[in-house]
Amino acid sequence: SAARRRLAANARERRRMQGLNTAFDRLRRVVPQWGQDKKLSKYETLQMALSYIMALTRILAEAERFGSERDWSSLHCEHFGRDHYLAFAGAKLQGDGEPYGPRLFGFQPEPFPMAS
Repeated sequence: SAARRRLAANARERRRMQGLNTAFDRLRRVVPQWGQDKKLSKYETLQMALSYIMALTRILAEAERFGSERDWSSLHCEHFGRDHYLAFAGAKLQGDGEPYGPRLFGFQPEPFPMAS
């Protein structure tokens, strides 16, 4: 019957959303959240993950360019040091409305269309 199909579709959608929410929770655990005392939204999590991946990509590119003479910990400190933390922590206070923008990692994320 139609009611049974609707119940089955609702159950599938609930499982799909639970899986999606679990994936976002796992992503939030591995993406830095300096100075954040609230849970990042899904959009913020994706923007932060993108910025973090771009920063890690730059670290790897520098490591290749400078070879083994550079110390990995100094590369890490240069890219994720105090200045980046302060830029992240103060971004919302400066009123630009986008706390994960270019000031954080020097990367301008592409705008993602938001489905409504």
